[in-house]
Amino acid sequence: MPAVIDKALDFIGAMNTSSSAPHPMDESTAKGIFKYLKELGVPASAADVNARGIQEGWDTGFTKKVAGWADKIESGGRVVIKNPEYFTAYMREVLRALV
Repeated sequence: MPAVIDKALDFIGAMNTSSSAPHPMDESTAKGIFKYLKELGVPASAADVNARGIQEGWDTGFTKKVAGWADKIESGGRVVIKNPEYFTAYMREVLRALV
């Protein structure tokens, strides 16, 4: 797995992964991360998310939801990011530096 995807999943792993439904702030952040990865030309796949979720013991509902967003964005689907400001400039810089 590329280092940029690994770091992106680290950001997601710092969220409340023990809840079956991601918090709206976490949802916006995760979608922003996946969209940015696609813009960088290194999209995260649902398989990447599922593997990390299993490895770190994330709630299965959380993992399924987040993997669905990754899959949708990777395949060019449309997602609504309600609060894009939660995906910070710091996260962008860190991810961009790893490409």
